[in-house]
Amino acid sequence: MSGESSASSASGASRLAGLNPHRGGGPLLGFANLFRHEARPWLRFRLGGVQALLWIGLLGGGLLLPLVAMRELFAAETAGPLASAFEMFFTLGAVGPAIGAVILAHGAVIGERQSGTAAWVMTKPASRAAFVLAKFVATALGLVATAVAVPGVVAYAALSAEAGAPVAVAPFVAGLALLALHVVFYVALALTLSVFARARGAVLAVGLGTILAGDVLIGLVPALGEVGPWLLGRLALVVAQEGPLLTPWPPVAVALGTIALLAVAVVRFGREEL
Repeated sequence: MSGESSASSASGASRLAGLNPHRGGGPLLGFANLFRHEARPWLRFRLGGVQALLWIGLLGGGLLLPLVAMRELFAAETAGPLASAFEMFFTLGAVGPAIGAVILAHGAVIGERQSGTAAWVMTKPASRAAFVLAKFVATALGLVATAVAVPGVVAYAALSAEAGAPVAVAPFVAGLALLALHVVFYVALALTLSVFARARGAVLAVGLGTILAGDVLIGLVPALGEVGPWLLGRLALVVAQEGPLLTPWPPVAVALGTIALLAVAVVRFGREEL
């Protein structure tokens, strides 16, 4: 009876922590429960709703400059309000959400390491790889939904209204997909830096510096544009306007880089003494 009572208590404690007990093992043991725990805040207004409204305001609001507030000025330019609105949205859509990704993910592991939560979670039926990947997947999906997809719907409606006809859907969605890849890369970068670093400031400095120093780095070493994330926003703009993908290498390199960063994070966290 005492064994059954102990097992029941452990099961109850796990459920209270949002981690239902699992049988068996494997490198992703406990991922489903950890993911639900990490994703739950994104389904609530306090995080998911606020993020969606924030990005609608920032990215959708940026469209108001060429389409409404400064329409006459942009109309006098060769590009015109519609092309300027496309450029405004995809330029802001590349930089803004990437900064948001670094800010949201920079303390993902540092905070739980410092509070002791990470060590406590590792006493539960959950692998270290699952711990890292659950944080990545939940944050990446949350940001793609709130900072790319939702503002993208708003932008599509505004741009179609300006054009007087629906903007081509497939190219526009392809452009959004490139923005989503850009965001996902910076979530992976910030999370990986959080695994290595002990101070939040260091993660923010490196993450934000990587975003903001892109043009400088490409100016010094032009080849970096082909293997880094810095051209994805410009490629997204061209593709969304029914242009060709000027070069396939940045999306390929960024996708592979994201996988590599996650692999490094998983291996490093797996060796860490908590």
